[in-house]
Amino acid sequence: MAIKKTTKSKAVKKKIAKATYSPMENGISRNHRNFLAVLVLFAGFSLYAITSFMTSNNAYIKRMFADVTSDQSSINQVQVQQENPFKDLADTHPSYQAIIQLYYRGVVGGYPDNTFRPDNKVNRAEFAKMLAEASDVDYAALPAVDMTNCFNDLRNDPGAWYVPSVCAAKYKGWVNGYASGDYGVLNNIVKAEALKIVMKAFAFEVPANEVVKDMPYNDVHPGDWYVGVTQAAKDNKLVVRSTVFVPNWELTRADVVQILYNAMQAKGLVK
Repeated sequence: MAIKKTTKSKAVKKKIAKATYSPMENGISRNHRNFLAVLVLFAGFSLYAITSFMTSNNAYIKRMFADVTSDQSSINQVQVQQENPFKDLADTHPSYQAIIQLYYRGVVGGYPDNTFRPDNKVNRAEFAKMLAEASDVDYAALPAVDMTNCFNDLRNDPGAWYVPSVCAAKYKGWVNGYASGDYGVLNNIVKAEALKIVMKAFAFEVPANEVVKDMPYNDVHPGDWYVGVTQAAKDNKLVVRSTVFVPNWELTRADVVQILYNAMQAKGLVK
């Protein structure tokens, strides 16, 4: 009887031990092993997803980095398709892009009837104003005493809208006026004069007349005061390449805007 009791007791103990014992494989329980397997699978999937994103979006990331680190001048060079505010300016006009870009930059404006009038001639007062805006003149930084009565023909109306621009141009050395001491505010600006002034305003290098041996245009001759100007204008693409220059051509509003736009583009101010 004692032997049977002992055998039964051992059997019960075995049964209890079997129920409470969790087998281990290499020191890791089955539950832990399953958890680690899921964790490894998740890590692998995450690494794949990140690698795929970086690969497929490499160009995008580079562009975003460039945008963040670029300065304002490069941002300003981006051309954006903008609405045409002028009812008389066709999108096929040769100077359409120049006019639209400089309009939205505040360099030029239109008329109250929503026209631009691209074929209107530009007088010297209007030209000075457009040039000052294109050059982003800081009037506040200029001596107030030099901003009025800088030419004889400005003294009759020192408060005229064009006086600050004309006087700023004189102060900066862009214009000299005539021997009479007048600026000639109502005279239409001609091509050779305008280009010489633009060259000074935007600091283009203009060769001396005597340095130019081969005349850049058929109607430009040795001894003309604008020989170097025409060469520089042609080299920097400020004017349309042609066989003739037509130095005394009275510029239109479209002409002036195109020249200013070309100068700004050559200097990297617009794209």
